[in-house]
Amino acid sequence: MKRIARSLVLLVTGLLAAPAADALSPWELLENLRDDLQKSGPITGKFRQTYIPAGFSDGDHESGHLSIWLPDCLRWNYEEPQAKSFLLCNEEIYFWNEDESGGRHYRIEPEEEPGLDLLLVEVAKLKERYVASNAKLDDGTYEINLALPPDSPRGFSAKIRLEPVSMRVTGMEYTDEEGNLTRFEITDYQRLAHTALFQPPQDVEWTEE
Repeated sequence: MKRIARSLVLLVTGLLAAPAADALSPWELLENLRDDLQKSGPITGKFRQTYIPAGFSDGDHESGHLSIWLPDCLRWNYEEPQAKSFLLCNEEIYFWNEDESGGRHYRIEPEEEPGLDLLLVEVAKLKERYVASNAKLDDGTYEINLALPPDSPRGFSAKIRLEPVSMRVTGMEYTDEEGNLTRFEITDYQRLAHTALFQPPQDVEWTEE
């Protein structure tokens, strides 16, 4: 579940951006992304996810909707090939399958989880932890790159790509410490008219972990 949580946070850090991104440092971009998301209110979008295990060239594909309401909550609704949901509010995580009566609930320590910390830890602290850069690609797309230092005992790197006109994310990917690659394509952003999605369902029996 932490892999899903990390994916959520990485996507949310890149959903909106400030203008003139090529003139900003990666840390200024990241700060602006988070500020803009908080000001935007609840938002949703479609995603297509590919998970490629280390040593393989292709992997599993899933799709659905993600919903964001910063600074508190993110919700991930997987629709294909299996209906399941994931909710992160502050440090509380809920995970459940739509056709089951039980789900799992646990707490995280953001500062101890590479990837999850990108949303939940102050940028000043992130600068002490990550090596970062940004670039403008040949097709005009902006790309933010983040990685733990080479001497870190854990491996982690991420790329967030921004469309040059709207400055919204069109894709992102990250490689975890085991070398597994998770890649996303994101489309069809819309505003949400309510925040009911950011409450865990009351009819689920939660197992504490």
